[in-house]
Amino acid sequence: MKKFLIILNWSLLFLLLLTGCSQNSEDKAADSRDYEKADSNVIDAQNEIGEIPATDSKTVKENSGQAISNNDRLVIYNGNLSLKVKDYHNVEKHIQSKAAELGGYVVESSIYDSGTDYINGTIIVKIPQKHFQTYLNDIEKKSIKVTEKSITGNDVTEEYVDLESRLKAKEAVEKRLLALMEQAEKTEDLLKISNDLATVQAEKEQILGRMKYLKNNVDYSTVTIQLEEELVKVGSIQDKESLNTWEKTKSQFVSTINGLISFLSSVIVMIVGLSPILIPVVVIVIAWIIYRKKKNRSE
Repeated sequence: MKKFLIILNWSLLFLLLLTGCSQNSEDKAADSRDYEKADSNVIDAQNEIGEIPATDSKTVKENSGQAISNNDRLVIYNGNLSLKVKDYHNVEKHIQSKAAELGGYVVESSIYDSGTDYINGTIIVKIPQKHFQTYLNDIEKKSIKVTEKSITGNDVTEEYVDLESRLKAKEAVEKRLLALMEQAEKTEDLLKISNDLATVQAEKEQILGRMKYLKNNVDYSTVTIQLEEELVKVGSIQDKESLNTWEKTKSQFVSTINGLISFLSSVIVMIVGLSPILIPVVVIVIAWIIYRKKKNRSE
């Protein structure tokens, strides 16, 4: 009987050990399945981040759910004018006031003054697109001559529609990652989802920034105006003090006397210096003249 009880106790102990091991295996398997499920969800969300590939214009239009007409196209216009003007400062003032009147604003203004020759400078203005051509025509009328004029347009419709599609995809992924974050229980999963969420939100902000930039440049066209004014030199009548008539007269008189004295001095120096030669020559000439006179008398 005692032997039977010992065997029974060992049997129960063995069964308890087997049950404990089985439970631990099931717990580990369940944990593994939970982790794999969470990690799979994160991977799916990551795949959605880049699910919008580069597409052609037809696909972009289909993704946007609407066709794009010519009136709905987004075009960035840029105008360049080089003008010769009569009065630089008046034209500059008109350019700024007209821009403000039409709802625009000056982006940059610079001026170079060469002194008495000419003035030139550059003014960059942002004008609402609906007033773009009107503004150019108005500024041209203020010039003497248009030396250069150009208008360019950059159609950014497809890029903008593509950005809208990508933004929707990012927002969907962001929403899903937020939901996964609420469901996640493990620290590892929370960290991974947080990193993916931060990446998605950063990319979303980049897209929004690019869309804002494009929209602003579409709504407000850029006009670059180069102005040049040639300055006319006009002489002025000198006043009484600037003439200095009396001072100039005295100066001229003194200069004349000094010149005369200098000339006489040079003559005296030359005569004295050449006297060893001049005296014999003069004596010979005088002797010859006397000789001629005597000879004429004797005849």
